[in-house]
Amino acid sequence: MSYNRTTMLFTPTFFRIFIPFGAAYFMSLLLGSTNAIMSRTLVETFGLSSSELGLMSSAYLASFAAMQFPLGVMLDRYGARRTLAPLLLFAAAGSLLFGMSRTGSHLIAARALLGIGLAGCLMAAYKAYADWIERDRLPVAYSVQCLAGGIGGMAATRPLALAFDVLPWRTVFLLFAAATLAIALLVWFVVPEKPRTQSALPRATFATQFRHMLRFLTDGRFWYIAPVITAAQGVLFAYLYLWLGPWLRDVAGLPERETGMLLMLSALGTAVGYFLNGILAEVLRKKGWMSWETMYLVTGVLFVALMAAISAGVPCAPYLWPFVMFLSTMTMISFPLMRNLFDDDEVGRVLSLLNFTIFVASFAMQWLVGAILERYPTAPDGGFSPAGYSTGLVILTATGAAAVAHLAFCLRRRGKL
Repeated sequence: MSYNRTTMLFTPTFFRIFIPFGAAYFMSLLLGSTNAIMSRTLVETFGLSSSELGLMSSAYLASFAAMQFPLGVMLDRYGARRTLAPLLLFAAAGSLLFGMSRTGSHLIAARALLGIGLAGCLMAAYKAYADWIERDRLPVAYSVQCLAGGIGGMAATRPLALAFDVLPWRTVFLLFAAATLAIALLVWFVVPEKPRTQSALPRATFATQFRHMLRFLTDGRFWYIAPVITAAQGVLFAYLYLWLGPWLRDVAGLPERETGMLLMLSALGTAVGYFLNGILAEVLRKKGWMSWETMYLVTGVLFVALMAAISAGVPCAPYLWPFVMFLSTMTMISFPLMRNLFDDDEVGRVLSLLNFTIFVASFAMQWLVGAILERYPTAPDGGFSPAGYSTGLVILTATGAAAVAHLAFCLRRRGKL
């Protein structure tokens, strides 16, 4: 049985992919970002220290990252639909456990379950689009998909705070569990199944495919792409998911209302970057103004420049965060770049491996900021040390600068990836 990829977007097939996977990615960013708005509540309810708060939040990133290895093999072996729908059941269980938690250990376990369950939301969508849509149209399809996640990140700011004003936070998470279960059913019954081909890949054992996936870690093509998005997305997840709210309170000294608005604007910047990265890349390429690779490099340079300005403590530093988040998601053009470097039957694994590196870095950065803050004295009101935040930002900025320098060197040496 054969099938043809389409060069057209917004067809019935496209919407059968976008609606279920868009809902799943919306929920992924919403649930992943909740700690930023409710960190103070969790500290007060469970008596968490800064390092414990960082560890609890990072449990999500750690399990999310660990799942990328089996996820990549499952996507190439079983397809997007059959992989994601069962995984979402773990996310529903994690949300349920979070709402019923009584100790910090319960919170860690709940966040780990959420990471497992939500690990495939974006990669499954990318795999489905790669199966059904021609390569040249993928940046736009990926951008539309990411917009749904960006809106989910926005919902985790001021709208979520308003929900907590109306309902107890535990009740909100029980509702999230029910919504996640409904999305799992939507994925299972609506997403089209890719017809099986005569590829030899399905006949390979799971272990063989897993070993093949690990070999990508020694592939130069992979490491041309990975460092910049890893550095940029690591900052996104470390701060928007957790530390940006406390930074705005403890360093910028902003009141709760203005902090909430800047979190909302930062999430909006994330959503806009998710949406525009592929569309802008395609427009620039068609007009002959800039290749995808060049846009990727320019985005990284601008990202590092803004991070350096925030690290230096410029007066407008709090208001630069929405632009940092915008640029961090503009680096998502790396996914279609990476997809074009590998064969069709490798897409699920190589994109999941890229996602793995991103979330390992995110886990490390989120934990590192908490560990650094732990070494500095806290303020009388319970806030964390501005000097500690500054140290963390300098380290992350230097990491981003090294990644951009690596990409610039590779592009200069190779011309194009």
